[in-house]
Amino acid sequence: MKSFLGIIVIVGMVVGVYYLNQVTRRSDGKSLIDIAGELPIEVELDQPQRRSIVHTVQAPGEVEAFSEVDISAEVVGKIIKMNVEEGDAVRKGDVLCKLDDANFQAALRMSQANIAKLRAMIIQADADFTKAERDFQRQQVLSESNATSSLELAEYHTAFIRAQAAVEIRKQELVEAQARAESVREDIEKTVITAPMDGIVSQRFAKPGEVVVMGTMNNAGTRIMVISDLTKMQVRCRVDETDAALVEPDQLARIFLQSDVERSIPGRIIRVATKGTTATGRDVVTFETLVLVESDDPRVKPGMTANIEIEVARREGTITIPVEAVVNRRRRDLPEDLVSAYDERQKAAITEGRPRLAEHLNVVFRIVDDIAHPVLINVGISDEDGVEVLGGLSPEDRVVVGPFRSLDQLKDGSIVKDLALDEDEEDSGVEEKEPTTKTADAEAGDQEVAEKNDARTADGDDQKTIAPAGGEEPTALAGNR
Repeated sequence: MKSFLGIIVIVGMVVGVYYLNQVTRRSDGKSLIDIAGELPIEVELDQPQRRSIVHTVQAPGEVEAFSEVDISAEVVGKIIKMNVEEGDAVRKGDVLCKLDDANFQAALRMSQANIAKLRAMIIQADADFTKAERDFQRQQVLSESNATSSLELAEYHTAFIRAQAAVEIRKQELVEAQARAESVREDIEKTVITAPMDGIVSQRFAKPGEVVVMGTMNNAGTRIMVISDLTKMQVRCRVDETDAALVEPDQLARIFLQSDVERSIPGRIIRVATKGTTATGRDVVTFETLVLVESDDPRVKPGMTANIEIEVARREGTITIPVEAVVNRRRRDLPEDLVSAYDERQKAAITEGRPRLAEHLNVVFRIVDDIAHPVLINVGISDEDGVEVLGGLSPEDRVVVGPFRSLDQLKDGSIVKDLALDEDEEDSGVEEKEPTTKTADAEAGDQEVAEKNDARTADGDDQKTIAPAGGEEPTALAGNR
């Protein structure tokens, strides 16, 4: 019975301790039985600063010429002459290559012969029409005196109409033949391919002797070469869909080539695609953006890979804090007044619908009298080093910026200690000791003592060795006691 009561008492004591530790709290949020002194958390502190901050968007891309033309054939033919090589400079109208035009020349001669034949047929048709007209008029005169029948008159009238139609048919056939001959002449001109603009032959694909074909709906045709105007360059980059809304034409950009990631080249946004695209095999949606290279830097060459930093926002003289100072905390771990202020702000920002209550809030720990207090701040744009503070802090405040382990332990009311102050105290408390030096007389005395100790050792004296000059302790005993 006594053992059973003892078990009940022990269980009651455990439940009571658990209740006091987990349920009941003091005004500072700590347990009633928390009587141990809290050790301060070592932290790094910093103050908000006024400086310029630039928010940028990153996008990969490739360098290409601003004006670039693919040269392809408009007719089917074999290349019989190539006048340019890769890297050659050309001007508008220069002959690039020539195709075999033998078939087109033959077709032109056939068209010309057909035209001549049709002109002769038109003369014949005109003669037939004149005769038919004359016969019909004579029959009309005879019909007035009843010298011919109405049936015969009708037949002559029909012949007259047929002769007139034959003349018109031959004339239209002549027009058709002339158009066909003009088309053949244009095809002959297309066998001589000329440069459409000033530039440089950046690529050449075809060689003399190869047969080139023109493009169709399902066939792109043969690419003979590419002419690029290298006096004006651009970068075709891909902006992620999460940042696409921030990018607009005329925004400034910095171009970093893979061959030189330290030095940037100035650029400017000239166009942003209105529809996103998805690369094959990937689920990421990107928007194609063109960046004009505003420099004559010789390092920029077509086909190079580049990384673009687009300046989407800039603030001058704004209050900023390090990125590390902003931490994430659960609602239940923050003071109720701070959580209520956040909820009210969310309700004011949303005009329609029910605001969504966030489970985690971004706060900054401000230090007042070595005590940490979470502060809800309004943040603006950010860069690699800092975040813009729109409200909640002043330049005189001190905030915790690290280390990460300490930031993870901080809560409302935590006692902190500045690591920078400890380092200053350690530096001021260390005093360098000057090395002791012996004079020549002291060194001579030490030598004499050493010789006497050696003599005593040889005689078997069991006394202690004589101490050297300067009060130093003897290093050995002459014998054992």
